Amino acid sequence: MKSKEIFAFLVLFFFVSSLCIFAQGQEPVDPVNWRELVPFLIDISGWEAEGEAEGSTVSMANFKVSEVERSYTAEDKELNIKIVDGAYVPMMYTGIKMAMNFEIDTSEEYVKKITIKGFSGIERYDYEDKEAEVIILIGERFLVQLEGNNFKDASSLTAIAETLDLKGIANLAK
Repeated sequence: MKSKEIFAFLVLFFFVSSLCIFAQGQEPVDPVNWRELVPFLIDISGWEAEGEAEGSTVSMANFKVSEVERSYTAEDKELNIKIVDGAYVPMMYTGIKMAMNFEIDTSEEYVKKITIKGFSGIERYDYEDKEAEVIILIGERFLVQLEGNNFKDASSLTAIAETLDLKGIANLAK
């Protein structure tokens, strides 16, 4: 089984597990409005932002979520940063929490647990497609996701994540 197939299986497994945990019922809250998340999508040294940040706050029954994202370029590299407030809905976090409990290291990709400014997350890199990803869970509520194309590894995404005000995002939960 190729690593992409393994990863797809694990994602499906995490999704099903998420639904099971969601059924147990954790009290969600209203997410912050997307406009409160925009200031955290800063200008990044050496990167050019492609326009302003875009966002939304969506409600559907008891499921409410806010997200913002912004895209950047530098030479032949592309970067997209997304911040999601899942408002403590367990379905939003179970997959990343489970992913933080294993590592994959194959000739095609790696996935490993990381810690940035005291917050746990994962770093993933696809060698063939040169795609990098970093996902950080903040305060059991916010997800910060960095996705990059044409990267030599994911360490530069992790370095960019270090420049973000993760503690400021965590303070929005208070």
